[in-house]
Amino acid sequence: MLRSQRQNGAKRDKVWLLEPDAAPEDSWWQGRPIWQVAVTAPSAAFARLEAEHWALNRLPRHHVGNESPACNAGFTDPRLYHARALAEAEGPRPEEFGASPVMVLAGPMVSLAAS
Repeated sequence: MLRSQRQNGAKRDKVWLLEPDAAPEDSWWQGRPIWQVAVTAPSAAFARLEAEHWALNRLPRHHVGNESPACNAGFTDPRLYHARALAEAEGPRPEEFGASPVMVLAGPMVSLAAS
């Protein structure tokens, strides 16, 4: 589904919570900032992609050691983030989201893992 179709209300999206599932000192973070976000999307997979897209457009790119820049914010990695649907009374409602499908609830928190 195209982003423009969703913005016009062609499909009612759920609100998904993406929250850290790994401890801040876990080496999987590789120095990435840690967020807790709510995302409007038709599925958990699309919520992960929306969050990843949001992060890559807003966060500075970082290098991991002597490698090329990492173009991965970590939202698509199930070892780092857990995705679950929010009940209507539990979190923000879809109409509370502005132009962006992503709403920051907490963060950025610092990863304690060596970068």
